[in-house]
Amino acid sequence: MEYKELEILWKQYDEKLNNLEKINRKLLKATLLQKPQKRLNWLEFKTLYSLIAPLILLIALHPNFKTENIDWKFIIGCALAIAVIVYLTIENIRIYSTLKKMNLNIDTVIQTLEKIIRLKKIATNFQKNVFVYYPAIFAGCTLIGWNSFIFSTNTIVFLSILFALTYYANIWGVGRYKERINRLEKDIIELKEYAEV
Repeated sequence: MEYKELEILWKQYDEKLNNLEKINRKLLKATLLQKPQKRLNWLEFKTLYSLIAPLILLIALHPNFKTENIDWKFIIGCALAIAVIVYLTIENIRIYSTLKKMNLNIDTVIQTLEKIIRLKKIATNFQKNVFVYYPAIFAGCTLIGWNSFIFSTNTIVFLSILFALTYYANIWGVGRYKERINRLEKDIIELKEYAEV
């Protein structure tokens, strides 16, 4: 074999190795992205559920929307409930649009981390504001249904326990959501560390 033939064979072999390396990198990246992609999908699902939840609340309260129930309590209750629902809807739309803009296959790690930082800021606001908006929406719903209640000791105890449980569940839910964002951030940072190697 002449030198030229050896050189051609060596270049072909080198190209095959480069192609194999590219394929291996793509497979490795796809494998490493599975876990963060699952977390991202779960966050999107939870956010969509949070957008639909006010509709469930309205369906539950719809029997109270009668002309004979309209009084100052009903109007204040509607104002409180609507204000909170609008706030939650706006924040959830912000979260959902940020999540939809994340593309782990295309975005760089830095771009993804910037979007995660935006998510964390919104989630932190949720966590701070839950102490205000949850009592407001609970009070609003109670005032909307005021004329449907027969107030006795059992009703007051039931409403108090319901408030305490749902308040705790809401605080816990926001904390879990932030925890999931933190895990997604950790997974992305691990990808960054791998990319640097």
